[in-house]
Amino acid sequence: MKTVKKDSSNHVSDSNLVEEARKTLVGAKDWLLEDMALMNAYWHDKMGYTEAWVDANWHLVMDEGQDLVEELDKKEDAALLWLINHANNNPVPLEECHVVGTEVEPGTYRCMSCGHDNIVEATQPLGSCEICHYGLLSSHDVDKA
Repeated sequence: MKTVKKDSSNHVSDSNLVEEARKTLVGAKDWLLEDMALMNAYWHDKMGYTEAWVDANWHLVMDEGQDLVEELDKKEDAALLWLINHANNNPVPLEECHVVGTEVEPGTYRCMSCGHDNIVEATQPLGSCEICHYGLLSSHDVDKA
């Protein structure tokens, strides 16, 4: 019968690896907890300052808040329009597109489906394309683009 000898050098090296891994994990946990504590303190201070400012100036927020919201909405709309026009490489800027039923000025409106030029002679609600009856037309002058 063969006896199995334990290799003591492997056992020592394995326990050293386990101990090193344990130390590394403890260090990583401590580092994470310290970072979380710093971030928590930062946001607590930042939000505390913001809350204090709002408490002190709540009448300004209430008086001017609606105007600021409307102004911000306009800026967001303009930014979104710019993004859609440029990121998608639209052939026609969206602000020059018109949907059937929209009040339009006299001019030429090109169908976005078949390309037919529909002529509007007076200010009126826009009708669908005379040829294909598509409901999206453009006042964009392709020759200028």
